[in-house]
Amino acid sequence: MGKREGKRFPWAPVVIAVLVVTTLALILKALLTPASAGPARSQTPGPAAPFAGHIAPNATLVDPSGNQVALSSLRGKVVVLNFWYAACEPCRLEMSALERYYQAHKGEGFVVIGANIVDDAQTTQDFSKTIGVSYPVFRDPGQRAYSTYQVSKMPSSFIIDRDGVIRQVVIGPFDTSELDQIVRPLLTS
Repeated sequence: MGKREGKRFPWAPVVIAVLVVTTLALILKALLTPASAGPARSQTPGPAAPFAGHIAPNATLVDPSGNQVALSSLRGKVVVLNFWYAACEPCRLEMSALERYYQAHKGEGFVVIGANIVDDAQTTQDFSKTIGVSYPVFRDPGQRAYSTYQVSKMPSSFIIDRDGVIRQVVIGPFDTSELDQIVRPLLTS
C-alpha cells in the first residue's frame, strides 16, 4: 500500500515544499514590514479617541492653583500628554528626559503636560520640584483623563500634533533620542 501511494502523488513533496517556502516568505515579510505610525498628516483623522490617527479627546486637568485646564486649549502646539504618579519609578526616570526635551524645544511650540493620576496637590508639587521639572504638571482628580485616554500602564504618553491629532502612543518610559524621533517631524511640519 505504501508503494502505491508514493506513485499516485509523486508531486506531493514539491507542493509541500512550495507551501512551506511561501508561508515562510509571508511571515518574514510581515515581520520586516514596519508598522504604520498612523495616518499621514494629509489623511483625515479619525473621530476623538485615544489612538494614533484620531483627534485627541478633550480632557480637563487641574493646575497647582486648582484651576481647570482643558487640553483643547493647547491646539497649535505639539504636546506630550504624559500620565504619571510620584511612586512610579519608570515615571521618575522618564521625567528628566521629558524635562531636557521641553527645555530644548519649548520655544518651537512644544509642551509637555504631566498628568498626575493619584497624588494630592502638595505631593505633586513637591515631587515636581524635587525632580527639577519645570514643564506644566497638573492633577487628574477622579482619574477622568486617565479613563478617557484608556491608560493601562504607567507611564503612558500621547504625542499630539499641532492640529490636535494623536500621532503616537508610547507605553512605558522613553528617552530623549526616542522622543526626538517622534517629536522632531511634528515640530518642523
